Amino acid sequence: MTPIFTSKTLTLTILGLSTLSFAGCSKNTEHAKPSPNMPEVTLVKAETRNILRTVGQPGFVEAYEQTSIFSKIPGFIEKWNVDIGDKVKKNQVLATLFVPELVEEYGFKQATVVLDKVLVEQAERLVDSADGTLKAAIAKVTKAKADVGKFDADVVRWQSEVKRLTGLVAQRVVDQQILDESTKQLRSYESARDASLAQVMVADAERVACDANLAKAKVDVFAAKATVKVAEADEKRLAALVGYITLPSPYDGIVVLRNANTGDFVTAATGDQTARIMSPDQSASKGSPIFAIARTDIVRIFVDVPEGDANFVNIGTNAEVRVQAFNDMRIDAKVTRTSWALNVRSRTLRAEIDLINPDAKLLPGMYAYGYVKIERNNVQAIPTVCITKRGDLPVAYILKDGKCLQLGLKLGASDGVWQELLSVKNGDTWEKPKGDEVFLKGDLDELDNDVTVKVSETAKPEENKKAPTKEASKSK
Repeated sequence: MTPIFTSKTLTLTILGLSTLSFAGCSKNTEHAKPSPNMPEVTLVKAETRNILRTVGQPGFVEAYEQTSIFSKIPGFIEKWNVDIGDKVKKNQVLATLFVPELVEEYGFKQATVVLDKVLVEQAERLVDSADGTLKAAIAKVTKAKADVGKFDADVVRWQSEVKRLTGLVAQRVVDQQILDESTKQLRSYESARDASLAQVMVADAERVACDANLAKAKVDVFAAKATVKVAEADEKRLAALVGYITLPSPYDGIVVLRNANTGDFVTAATGDQTARIMSPDQSASKGSPIFAIARTDIVRIFVDVPEGDANFVNIGTNAEVRVQAFNDMRIDAKVTRTSWALNVRSRTLRAEIDLINPDAKLLPGMYAYGYVKIERNNVQAIPTVCITKRGDLPVAYILKDGKCLQLGLKLGASDGVWQELLSVKNGDTWEKPKGDEVFLKGDLDELDNDVTVKVSETAKPEENKKAPTKEASKSK
C-alpha cells in the first residue's frame, strides 16, 4: 500500500530531520580538547658504544677479467688450438690465421731493408771517392800556383836582363842580337806564367766541382740512411701485422667461449660472422669474438652501498661473502676498492670485493651475497626510539625545568637499535655531544618545545643496559 502522509506527520518529520542535522553539525565543529594528563616519558642517557651495521646485496661471482679475442686483421682460421674449459697460459697461441699475402709483403719489405742498407754503403764509398778526388784537385791547384810563382820569378829575371841589355845596346857595348834573344826569353816566360795562371783557374774550378760532388755524396748518404729508417719502420709495421696472425692469450685463464672453426673467415670489424646469433660477448656490430678468456685466480663481488652509509665504507672495510652453491659458505673479506663517486641514478656507492680463487672453485656466474660491515667503535649513541623528525631535521628531546626542549641532531651509522650521534644543535651552533646528555623516551608525537612532561619513576631505561649490539636489517 502506498503510505499516506498527513500535514501533521510531514511537519513532525521535517522537525525531526532538522534536529538530527543540527546535532550532527554541532559534533563535527567541536574542537578536540587537550589531554588532561601530561605525557609520560623515561630518561635515557647517551652511551659510548660500538655500532655494527651490515649492508648486503645479492649479486654474482664475476671473473677479475674477461677478455674477448677478436682478429686485428682479416684472414682465414688455419688452426685453432684450444676449446672451452681449457686452461691457458699467458701468450699461449689460441689460434693461427692464414694470410699469405701479408707474409709475402713482409718478406718483400725485409729484402727492401737489406737493399737500402747496401745502398747506404755504396753512398758512403762514393763519399770516400769524392773526398779523394777533391784532395787531388786541391793538390793540382797547389802545383799550378807553384808553377805560377816559378814562372813569375823567371819573368822578373828576364825583365831585368832585357832592361840591362837595352842600356848596353844603346852604348854599343852589346850587340842588338843578344838583346833580341833576351827579349824572346822574356816573352817565353811571360807566356808560361800566363799559362800557369790559367792552369790555376782550371784546377781551382775542378776543386770547386769536387767539393760539390763530395757534399752531394754526403747528402746521398744521409738520404740513403733515411730511406733505411723508413724501410725499417715499414718492416716493423708489417712485422706487427704478421704478429696478429697468431692469437695469444692475454693472461693465465680459462677459455669460456670458442667461435673458431677451421677455414672461418674473420675480420676485425665483425669477428666470426658464422657464430650463432646472440652469441655471448657479441659486440655492438653483431660480431662475435673468436675466443673469450676469463681470469679466475681472482674473482670479484660487487656491493652497492646506499648513500647514507657511503661515507663509512673505504678500502679495507670488513666484508663478507656468502656463496649459495656452497650452502651459503661464509668467506671473510675486505673491501678492495670503491668507485668513490656515487651512481647518480641509484644514489649508491659501488664497493668491490676481491677474493683469491687459487683452485678456481668460485665460478663466474655463481649466485653470491656480498656484505659490507660498517663498524663504528667507541662512538656516542642514543636509542633510535628517542629520535623523530621535525620537517627534514632529525630531533630528540631533553628535559629542562620539567619541560621538553627540542635538539636538532646530526646522525651517523645505526644498527637499528642505537644511532650514532655526531653533533647536536645548541641554539644556532652545532656541537659535539658531551656524553652526559639525557634524552626523553616516550610518545614523541606528544612532545614539543615547552610541553610539560611526567618522568616515569617505575619505568627502567632498558636501552641503557650494556646489551650486545644487534645487526641492522640487511638493506638491499
